[in-house]
Amino acid sequence: MSIPASTIASRLMVKARLRHLQVLVKVAEYGSIQRAAAAIGLTQPTTTTVLADLESLLDCELFQRHARGVRPTQIGRHLIPIAQKLLDGMQELASVASAMSSTASSVVRVAAISSAISGVLSYALPRFSAAHPDMLIQIQELDIEHIGALIGTGDMDVALCRQPEVIPAGWSFTALASDRLIVACGPGHPLVKRRNIALQDLWEETWMLGPAPSAPRKAFDALTASAGVTPPLRLVSSRSSSVFWSMLQAQEILALLPYRAVYQLLSTGQLRELDVLVPIPFEAIGVLKPHDEITDAASRFVNFLEAMTPA
Repeated sequence: MSIPASTIASRLMVKARLRHLQVLVKVAEYGSIQRAAAAIGLTQPTTTTVLADLESLLDCELFQRHARGVRPTQIGRHLIPIAQKLLDGMQELASVASAMSSTASSVVRVAAISSAISGVLSYALPRFSAAHPDMLIQIQELDIEHIGALIGTGDMDVALCRQPEVIPAGWSFTALASDRLIVACGPGHPLVKRRNIALQDLWEETWMLGPAPSAPRKAFDALTASAGVTPPLRLVSSRSSSVFWSMLQAQEILALLPYRAVYQLLSTGQLRELDVLVPIPFEAIGVLKPHDEITDAASRFVNFLEAMTPA
């Protein structure tokens, strides 16, 4: 017979500690109670006891033991990400408490897509921070789908993104910076010095694709399907921008990317934009903000962005 959720919640409220969550996450990370204990700074018997205590509170088995360590059970796999979020929240709580007890007078929680960080915040944030040294700006880099989830939970003040297909009730979107798709490459690519390149002349070059189902990937697939071509591809797939940019810098390959996503790298010469027209329009980056419940600090931040965003 299963125990009601309310009973388990009451147990956790009274008896659970953050140490329980830390042990759960670390044992999953290392796949070994012994290695997890060493990472946390506990003895192995203590770590085993804490884990057993948590299993008792939850009335379930979290790990299965095997010859080389442990692996999460089905229940454990579902609970581990939740425990990690709770620990992340504790770290955020400590960060805000520390900042506001010393110098910060207010906090602005910003969710932003990578293109907004590179193409908007990289330019405006240093200036805003200098003008408002008493304001703590918390930035999370997220996809637009995850930004929508934060709106539902109230865990952000404003978002920097492209206009959603459906704007949440009580929120509005204002465009800040235009964007376009470009063909980017490293500074040593032999095509950098060519002018007026036709897109069809690039299909024999080697390309690197962004992750699916990103907008640039969809655009690349549409362009190649329309041209009836299958260009050579560099078979590396990653959501890490560092991996992506290092590949472009190190090899003679091309990529279809939003201009704002590589704004910083283009401005410093680490990447170059080829002189080629990409015949697909691309949405601007803007700010998504609540109508009425925006804080004074968030409002000042948005006003600053609207005045300082580069063309």
